Amino acid sequence: MDWSVTVNMAKPGSETTPRKTALGGWFLLVMNLLLAVAALLVAAFCWVVPIEVIEQWAFDRAGEGTFDRFEAIGQADFFVWLGRIVAPLLLWISWNIGSHLAAWEAYGIDLIRGLAAITRLSVESQSTGRVSLLASLRTYGLRGLLVAWGVLWLAHAVHGLGLRGHDWPYFRFHSGEEVLPNISDSNRLVIRYLREATPSTARILVASDQKLFFLSYYLRPRFLLHRMHPDSEHVIPLKDQQRKLAAFRMEDLTAEDLVQMPHDYRLEYFEHPDLVDQTQVLSDTAWVAFVRRTTKNPSLIPPYLVRLRKVDP
Repeated sequence: MDWSVTVNMAKPGSETTPRKTALGGWFLLVMNLLLAVAALLVAAFCWVVPIEVIEQWAFDRAGEGTFDRFEAIGQADFFVWLGRIVAPLLLWISWNIGSHLAAWEAYGIDLIRGLAAITRLSVESQSTGRVSLLASLRTYGLRGLLVAWGVLWLAHAVHGLGLRGHDWPYFRFHSGEEVLPNISDSNRLVIRYLREATPSTARILVASDQKLFFLSYYLRPRFLLHRMHPDSEHVIPLKDQQRKLAAFRMEDLTAEDLVQMPHDYRLEYFEHPDLVDQTQVLSDTAWVAFVRRTTKNPSLIPPYLVRLRKVDP
């Protein structure tokens, strides 16, 4: 594409003619003005309007669910701070381009020429001085693929930024290992307790009425061994223990089971009321102290049974 009225078409070795731009210069000027106006409006909005007003606006338009409103406030907070940071940066870029318009214009022309040169796969025939149709198609095909790649990168970047804003209320600057998303509060507490109470090389034998997928994943590289009851193998748990899962207790495991599953810790973890022995919920003092410290409730009695013991070698 020709970005200027007068373009230097001189061959190597000839003198360089002055670049006088018309279309390219005006295009750069107009785009820079649009960038400056948009960045100024965003910066003014994000810095002048109190963030509490924007959060309240998002809260009023969110769904009725607690999580909907929590997410709406967090997302509003994310995009306001994003605007406060990015908009001034864009203003500085726009000012820099406007202050050195001729240099940016020359750089743009050289960049386009360079990209055109390195993507040119066609060569003129020495006999006819023409370029074959196939060679031209290869050149424009490569350029089309590069443009498509750039558009795809931009689409992924915008989509990824939107997902980051959507997840911001939960993660902020924390990783999934810290937040432990999409699991129950009880599973989250048990995982954090075991991380604190056991070394990373621990092999833990578990007797539980829980599906231990999350525990096995988030406790890596610790190794969990669990003898699942046959009646629970193909049963999907329901929220808040609405469906009881059959489970082996520690005393139900045979000597052969223990030999087949070498371990250095034993964990009993039951949540369903029918399987929780209320006389034993306070038996693991380290667990109770951890729960009370984490929840900041010094008199809390855990509603489920967690008991961790180290096996003597």
